[in-house]
Parts: sequence; C-alpha cells; structure tokens
Amino acid sequence: MKRITEFEDPILGKLLLSEDEDWWEGSVKIKEKRIGFKIGGNSEPSRKLLVHAHDIIRSYNEFEEMVAVFLLAESERFRSFAEEIRKLIIHNICLYWPERPNDGMIYFIGPNEFRLWRCDYLNRKPYKLGFDS
Repeated sequence: MKRITEFEDPILGKLLLSEDEDWWEGSVKIKEKRIGFKIGGNSEPSRKLLVHAHDIIRSYNEFEEMVAVFLLAESERFRSFAEEIRKLIIHNICLYWPERPNDGMIYFIGPNEFRLWRCDYLNRKPYKLGFDS
C-alpha cells in the first residue's frame, strides 16, 4: 500500500509529509504573515495536534500577544540580547508529539541570521527561550 504524502486540512490547507516522515508541514497566512506549522503524525497528521493548531489559528491575536509578553520578559532575563529578542517574529509553530498534544516548540526569525531562536511550548505556554548558532 502506498503511503500518503499529502493531507488536506480545512484550516491549515495542504500539509506535506516531511522528508524525515516524522511530521507534516504546511503554512497559513495570518495577518499578512506566513506562519509555518509542523504537525506530528505517521500515516496522517495527529487529530489532537490538528485541533491544537486550529485553536492557535482561531485565536492567533491572543497567541501572538502571549508570545510577545513572554519575549519581553525574556529580553529582561537576557539583557545582552534584549534588542534582538524584542525583534523576534514567530516563524514556525511545531506540534510534534501526539502523546503530548499541548506541547511543542516555537521558532522565530530575528535580525541576526546566525542565531536560530526558539522556545519550548509547554501546556500551551511559551517557556525557556534559547538559540542555536
């Protein structure tokens, strides 16, 4: 039986199976920005994770405000990166784990192309900002 590699969701649109085959990828235009979503699942995206993604999209203004408040607090914690942190923009929302449907990660785009900023997203709240360089 041939494995499906494309999934059509009524809110997220077309999701494609990643090359790693561990998650499904797509993006949605919200407030003139394209936000990427990565949704865990094997033969198809996890229903629980799709519901979570739908919740984020439906209340994106509140989600974005919650993340902005988090980033402001983190800019106080990381004073040497404060200006950069205040300029971060949500790029990808990753809901990888069907067994943990309220957890994931958020990745950001920032002014420094050599730092990949991200935070954990636990119990539907951003937590512990960090970066890879």
